[in-house]
Amino acid sequence: MEQLNPTPIALPIALPGLWRERGGLDGLVRLDIAAVTAGMVVVAKKGEDWVGRPELRWQVWPEDLELVS
Repeated sequence: MEQLNPTPIALPIALPGLWRERGGLDGLVRLDIAAVTAGMVVVAKKGEDWVGRPELRWQVWPEDLELVS
């Protein structure tokens, strides 16, 4: 019986820095994955399991983000 070698899935990683949305959440990390909507970026709350739970990631316009550190 032939064994299947599944293609490895690239997991998202957090880019350096902490961000906050203008008028919204803080403690966000930008992720190195493409957003569905052109021009947007993907973010997640630091400390949450956004690697294992993609529903914890969302898209924002980059001009709505402010670098905190």
